[in-house]
Amino acid sequence: MSERLLIEEAKRRAEIYENLLSYLKTVYYVVKGLDKNAEIYIFGSVADKRNLISSDIDLLVVTDLPPEIVIAKLWENGITDPFEIHVVKSEMLNLYKQRTKLEKIEFLLEHKDF
Repeated sequence: MSERLLIEEAKRRAEIYENLLSYLKTVYYVVKGLDKNAEIYIFGSVADKRNLISSDIDLLVVTDLPPEIVIAKLWENGITDPFEIHVVKSEMLNLYKQRTKLEKIEFLLEHKDF
């Protein structure tokens, strides 16, 4: 039974990675619908193009909205595991920029860089 569950989970994650641009569009429109000035980035192994099917998809949302509002709305729209959502205020953006490579989702959607 656990073997079947692992296979189903691997298939689910593979579907997400195969359709990542579609999921990122959902993230973009949901977040921008909440805060038109929000910035949305992808980072971590996916941004570095070294991810595995078991990797999380790290998202950074820069907004003044409370994290629970942003995360709940994304969950309502199907953005759940393996997405790891970080919601921060603009003063935290530089800290992320110093520690990791950030790819702006808007740029990726325009250039289909996946």
